[in-house]
Amino acid sequence: MAINLKTLLAQPPKLHEKDGQLVSIWRIDHTTCVELNTRLKPGMNTLETGSGLSTIIFAANRCRHTCIVPIKGEVDRIQDYCSSASIDTSNVQFVIAKSGEVIHQMSRSAYDVILIDGCHGFPSAFVDFYYATKALRLGGTLIVDDLHIDTCNLIASFMQSDAGWDVVLMNQRVAIGIKVSDTIDNEWIRQPFVVLRSNPPSVMSRPLYYAGVGLRSLLAEGVGKTAKKVVRKLSGATRWHAIR
Repeated sequence: MAINLKTLLAQPPKLHEKDGQLVSIWRIDHTTCVELNTRLKPGMNTLETGSGLSTIIFAANRCRHTCIVPIKGEVDRIQDYCSSASIDTSNVQFVIAKSGEVIHQMSRSAYDVILIDGCHGFPSAFVDFYYATKALRLGGTLIVDDLHIDTCNLIASFMQSDAGWDVVLMNQRVAIGIKVSDTIDNEWIRQPFVVLRSNPPSVMSRPLYYAGVGLRSLLAEGVGKTAKKVVRKLSGATRWHAIR
């Protein structure tokens, strides 16, 4: 059954538990719902870490969907909602586990659309990104939700800078990228995102790195000491290793 997004968003089901109460606030936003729904077609192989409204949208579009989620109660509530809305979930495989424990087992280059929206902690989000990238086919779509969280924002920023991705949408909440080549195992010197943040031989060649170093020194030691270190560095007298 095709889903009515307007109805779903107007009355989102309470699928997650917070402080002992069921809530509907933990979900992908309106834009992400629309973008996801637009990209899905029946029979697509899809994968997500985490669960919620997105799972319902995948099911309603009759995708061959894999949902990795550690909380069985969320699965039960999603299935109950889909049953009440006449949405078939027979093509949805729920893997009850933390994504970091099982995502490496997903088939390589097998998925058309992948949504990363599970654990956003460090390093879990990066583990999800690494193996999701391997699981995604060339030309497939990767969606990263919750960019207001630093781990997710770092992933999106990396995608923007990397030749392996064509980022077609990035706002304050979500990033959507098309995988255009296999670059995930490149060494750091072929990754501009890493190079620009690494310890370089000179201040002027890598301003972002030393801006971060200077800020940390400023917060820790104040203006006077930081200014002296800046002068010494610019004159070539020291390499700032002591304040990294």
